[in-house]
Amino acid sequence: MKSMRHFTKSHFFAIAALILVALPALSTPAPGQPVMGMSFPPVRSMAEISFTLNQLKRLGIRDIRIAENWKNREPERGDFNWAPLENRIKALGNGGLRILLTIQSDGPDWACGARNSKSCIFIDWNDFENYMEELLARIGSSLDAIQFGNEWDNQFVGTARQFLILQNRFYDLVKKYRPDLDVVLGGITTRSLLYEAICLTGARISQNEYGLQRPIDLNRSVMNDVCTRQRQSYASDLRDVTNMLNQARYDIADIHLYDTPDLWDEFMESFSKMTEKPLYATEFGGPNPDLELRDPAYQALRLSGYLQTISQLPLKRAYYFKLTDGGDAYHDLSGLFDEKGNPKPALDVFLNR
Repeated sequence: MKSMRHFTKSHFFAIAALILVALPALSTPAPGQPVMGMSFPPVRSMAEISFTLNQLKRLGIRDIRIAENWKNREPERGDFNWAPLENRIKALGNGGLRILLTIQSDGPDWACGARNSKSCIFIDWNDFENYMEELLARIGSSLDAIQFGNEWDNQFVGTARQFLILQNRFYDLVKKYRPDLDVVLGGITTRSLLYEAICLTGARISQNEYGLQRPIDLNRSVMNDVCTRQRQSYASDLRDVTNMLNQARYDIADIHLYDTPDLWDEFMESFSKMTEKPLYATEFGGPNPDLELRDPAYQALRLSGYLQTISQLPLKRAYYFKLTDGGDAYHDLSGLFDEKGNPKPALDVFLNR
């Protein structure tokens, strides 16, 4: 995730944190429901952290997922900058939060071969292990869980086979230095599961539940794209995901659920057959920014359905994406607050879940 520059240009969140009062105690999910968390809330400055701590307390959330990138710690070989990460983790831990740390499958230019904007192929694994050994020594005891990479099936620069090798090395590395720390297999999108549901099992989207930017037949559009035009690519993704879940070493499997809650039951049924490990959804939300209305009232309406659906899925935890709008993510307007920290209608829906 890129830096959210608007936060650092304003003292809004510092002020907001000071005026929030009488926040309710953290809530406990009903038996069988997933524990609710928040994925990638703003934490890059103390003002952002203060805002996040206060708002998550208000929302009854204590589980968060944040990102860490090797290139920010060791921009020059052997020249580490640990203070920002350590200060961030300490402040969040002191605020009572449990942290799932996503180590991006990325690194400094000096350590990378092939790369894209999200990831790279490490030239020498020993350099990465040196970084991870130090990271785990400094903050490992403050983490609840850790994972390598984000949406490897969509963002990783290399092949699925290359990521599998890195994932297994990462698992062994973590267990070597922190055997008590759970390793979560980096988030898997529903790209392959959409192909299976629509093209192989005949599932259909309930179009009347969606507010669209333009009149289209959703099912026809998806079938043309997934089952015809890109069928080979989607089928390959399904094989890769199945293979990854079977051959990777991990303690918890992770799925990302977006935009089509009427299909989430089918996705989870298929996903659950691929692995016997506990399941997290480290991202869920919507609406689809290319197809659905980009309107706060519509977002709030859809969020109600997301929360109802997610509460019935066989997940240990579900992390909503996200607390605030902005950034470079695809779902840039799915926040409970806008970019300036003003509450949106979705906030009330989440508070009353």
